[in-house]
Amino acid sequence: MLQSLTIKNIALIDNLTIDLAGGFNVLTGETGAGKSLIIDSLALLLGEKADKTLISYGSNFASVEAVFWTESEEVLNRLENLGLERENTIIIFRKLSLDGKNECRVNGKAFSLSMLKSVTEPLMDLHGQFQHQELLKVESQLETLDDFGGQKLSQAKFEYAEVYHKLKSIQKQLSSFNFDSKEREKLLDLYNYQINEIEEAHFVDGEEEELKAFRMKVLNQEKIALAVGKLNSLFQGAGDDGLGIVGLIKKCDYEFMEVLKFLPDKEDLSKRISDARYELQDIADTVESISDELYMDEFSANENEKRLDLLTSLKKKYGENINEINKYLEQIKTEYEKLVNSAEIIEKLEKQRDETINELIKKANVLTNLRKQIAQVFTASVQNELAELSMKSSKFEIDFKSTDEKTCDETGFDKIEFMFTANAGQPLRPLSKVVSGGEMSRFMLAVKNITADIDHVETMIFDEIDTGISGDTANVLAVKLSKIGKKHQVICVTHLAQVASFGTNHFYISKQEQDGTTKTSLKLLDEETRIREIARLIGGNISDFSLNHAKLMLESGKNN
Repeated sequence: MLQSLTIKNIALIDNLTIDLAGGFNVLTGETGAGKSLIIDSLALLLGEKADKTLISYGSNFASVEAVFWTESEEVLNRLENLGLERENTIIIFRKLSLDGKNECRVNGKAFSLSMLKSVTEPLMDLHGQFQHQELLKVESQLETLDDFGGQKLSQAKFEYAEVYHKLKSIQKQLSSFNFDSKEREKLLDLYNYQINEIEEAHFVDGEEEELKAFRMKVLNQEKIALAVGKLNSLFQGAGDDGLGIVGLIKKCDYEFMEVLKFLPDKEDLSKRISDARYELQDIADTVESISDELYMDEFSANENEKRLDLLTSLKKKYGENINEINKYLEQIKTEYEKLVNSAEIIEKLEKQRDETINELIKKANVLTNLRKQIAQVFTASVQNELAELSMKSSKFEIDFKSTDEKTCDETGFDKIEFMFTANAGQPLRPLSKVVSGGEMSRFMLAVKNITADIDHVETMIFDEIDTGISGDTANVLAVKLSKIGKKHQVICVTHLAQVASFGTNHFYISKQEQDGTTKTSLKLLDEETRIREIARLIGGNISDFSLNHAKLMLESGKNN
């Protein structure tokens, strides 16, 4: 539900905040007061293209902010999929700038227009002349019919989709065998060569590091030997009389033994010196042993280089490292086995495919028959609604076209389109091609009135849906909007007193001149001011008669 809407610098609107409630909200006002600006602002939240001409004269930006409250799992899932928390409160902000920089945020996170549309699609639907018309899309028409079909149709769709995806899986497996016998033999030879090459090389994880370490040792033998010689001199000393680190620490150990005779409490320090002596002796012996490891014959060095060259060659062909090469080996072994046994596998898959196609056709026929039955009820219901909305000459049908297992999709074999004509004697044509703005608003109202229980959109906005309506039809229109308002939040811009009198909340939009500029304002009417506004809608000039009439209409709307 839309809880509040804040509009800044949109044409005549300077700074306007509307707090909305559930039920049926009506907006009225003089022509040109700015009612269409409210609709334009809501359209921006639906992801409609930004028009810089909406920015108020003298301002360099315009913005719209809406606060929604929702418990819809569909909306919460979409938020999560777009990287947001599953929060019931959703704040949507959109800003237009004269310099062309536009900003769009949902709960503080920057969104693209496509992401915005994804979030607002199940939150709000706008129906009005030349506005957001989801029902004009053929795919939405099928979805509307299916929703109207309820659980039975939903189950049939589910069963069909299961078989459809099973068939696609089988066809994908078969497509992997799309080759002739010559190509098969070539692939077998190729895979066999690759398998033998990788298996004969028999590289194991970690071997590359060992080979490179060995190469490093070979290339730097002289440097290592020189450094080890210097270390040996430091540890063992140079010449007959020289003392290295080992000799010095040994001498320290002997000297401290004398100290210990007189200072027995220093035994711990003596132990530390002795430990250091033996540790340094061990280090010196280990360093000296490095010299024994330095000798590497030319054969070992050459074999190491050959192994590295072989690995480099395999990496160019099969993967960036040994792990990837071995993974590729397992893959081609699997492919090799498939090719060896391809005839048997293909025969099995083709049998499964044929059986699944027969099953798919049966499920599709069940789905089509159900849809056609439901279409009859849906068509009759819409036709009745249109007649009550002063469109008795209109005609509505659902055109069915059938595909087959080769061209179908996961929705079934049916391609439907809503066909419509508003005038007697005229041929039915696709709804999107012939319906006018006013006709589309009433057609949408007819559909929404019979699908109110199944429609998942939380807020429905109707812009001047009463165009060309008066008299008894206006009363019918008011009742229908009120009925939808019991299932959804409805926001309706209207010129009709009958519609306004049925509203749960009534807002009045006006414009005033102040300091040489014209500004649009809005206020929530109380009962007294509401009676006066309905009286104005009845006849323009407010009189005792129109006021009494307005009271009766308002009372009638409350009792509906």
